[in-house]
Amino acid sequence: MNEDHTQTEYFHFHIVDYCVFAAMLILSAVSGAYFGYFRKKTPVQIIPPGEGSNKKTGTDFGSSSMSEYLLGSRKLKSFPVAMSLIASYISGVTILGTPSEIYNYGIQYWMIIVPILTMGIAVSFVYLPVFMSLKVGSSYEYLELRFSSAVRSLASFMFVLDEIFFLPIIVYVPALAFNQVTGVNLHLIAAIVCVVCVFYTTIGGIKAVVHTDAWQIVVMFISVFVVATLGTIALGGPAEVFRRATEGNRINLFNMSPSFYERHTFWAVIIGGFMYWTSFNSVNQTMVQRYMSLPNLKQARISIAMYTVGISAFVSVCCYAGVIIYAYYYKCDPSAAGLIQADDQLFPNYVMETVGDLRGVPGLFIAGVFGAALSSLSVVLNSTSAVLLEDILKGCFKVQPSERCAAIFVKSSIVLLGCVAMGLIFVVERLGGILSVATSLTAIAAATTFGVFTLGMLVPWSNNKGAIAGVIAGALMSGWVSLGSQAAVANGYVVPHKLEISTENCPAFNSTAPDYPDESGVFPLYRFSFHWINPIGIVTVLIVGSIVSYFTGPRDLKTIDPELISPVIHRFLPSDCFIHYGSTSMERNRLNEEANQEDERLEFHDRISYVATNPTLKATTSQENWDQTR
Repeated sequence: MNEDHTQTEYFHFHIVDYCVFAAMLILSAVSGAYFGYFRKKTPVQIIPPGEGSNKKTGTDFGSSSMSEYLLGSRKLKSFPVAMSLIASYISGVTILGTPSEIYNYGIQYWMIIVPILTMGIAVSFVYLPVFMSLKVGSSYEYLELRFSSAVRSLASFMFVLDEIFFLPIIVYVPALAFNQVTGVNLHLIAAIVCVVCVFYTTIGGIKAVVHTDAWQIVVMFISVFVVATLGTIALGGPAEVFRRATEGNRINLFNMSPSFYERHTFWAVIIGGFMYWTSFNSVNQTMVQRYMSLPNLKQARISIAMYTVGISAFVSVCCYAGVIIYAYYYKCDPSAAGLIQADDQLFPNYVMETVGDLRGVPGLFIAGVFGAALSSLSVVLNSTSAVLLEDILKGCFKVQPSERCAAIFVKSSIVLLGCVAMGLIFVVERLGGILSVATSLTAIAAATTFGVFTLGMLVPWSNNKGAIAGVIAGALMSGWVSLGSQAAVANGYVVPHKLEISTENCPAFNSTAPDYPDESGVFPLYRFSFHWINPIGIVTVLIVGSIVSYFTGPRDLKTIDPELISPVIHRFLPSDCFIHYGSTSMERNRLNEEANQEDERLEFHDRISYVATNPTLKATTSQENWDQTR
């Protein structure tokens, strides 16, 4: 580490950096405007009531326009969807947090790429076929088809609450990094980013989200790759980087310790990592909604394959960046030297020290961090609005809005959620405990919802009572462990044991060795590595749900619809049940058709009014369409 690290000129943006960052925001807004206005070429059609018999039953979200807005009419392409999946999963927290994790605890976490690859296989062949066969608009709709509306409501409310708490964190972390390297007011930049994201998400719908994500992930990857490449060259090549990492005991890839208390072990990363990644990518609405925007199962599997390879590569680059940062600071820890106060500041500090004098590079890096934030934020806004419409308004409160009312509701929800995100940033800034609460809610929601979906798809005899009991037990168990762990850390009873970092070349300062408390008196579950919290919740749901189902009257396997069960279990089902295959979808379409009869009349009058107030539009009736076709 150079001794001129304190030069303040390295910690300020040049005008070129601001231009690079502004270009990213402008391109995002333009993408939304393009898909919101210029790609809307479909003429407004007036279909009188009674003449829509050729209309497909069970239209997604109740109308073709909502299907287009939220699912792209299931006609999107595999590659942009795959890029969107990568971009939405990679947040600013990932880019800033992964390198610091490697810096502090070694490269054992890098083994996470193995669970990521196996996750792709599990999602493609265990969970995805069920969703694609049923053609659900919301993943939580499956829970009502399999169990009851009560289970669906529990899971969807849990999802919405989790996403609301997660929204401000998506924006706050990169905004804080931007504030540290530029001095720009944190709330100002957070507000600008939120407004841009709400704008293009509201205007363009899922198409704007997917295609904007596709180029944002390119910016993210280039930004981290350029910094990593320049850092490697400056240190003398990969050999020197890994030599220093080896001297610092960072090359600990196969820590086979059986302890549940160590932060990263081979078993914790492989088992816990697989369950966490699978729980998020298999049933979470933010991911399933993109899967369902593809036309068929084959295209969805291709997209997931590209996603798993791409996300593995991106995470690997972030992990390697952590090794580079350690190799740069291996003789002087920036935290001990007083250069940073939190681990999330490590990567931005490194960038400004090493490439801060290269105009445009710091701007590219921050653009990548905010690109990650925008992609994650836009997906959460779009998916949460879909859940609010399909699962809360329609599923829970049994309201069937007209096409126009549904559009107003969804877009208003996006705007409201954006305002909530900006408002909660003030809470996050002043009340650090909300970060712990948000982390705990994410663990509770991910474990519980994945557990109940797995119960439904892989445990055929499970019933409604077992599902409700499993959800409650899983939420209580994972919440108890997660909140208890967070409280133990916050009170200093449990302190993560970081690997030793040298301060040999640091300027003169008063340094003391870390004082780790005696944790033997802490409740054992509170000492568990965070990797095990998700598996604890999942296993609880499965065990409790299976036992309660068994003792309250298990589901009759001869009458169950095999379409609701994962294909990997079909070989174990009695042959009698296959005569019911598809009965659930048929019944759902029948009910939707009955519910939409009145909506067709309302939609007809809405379209008449819309065309009347927009004389430049060419309105066509179904008879005119037929005549034109002939």
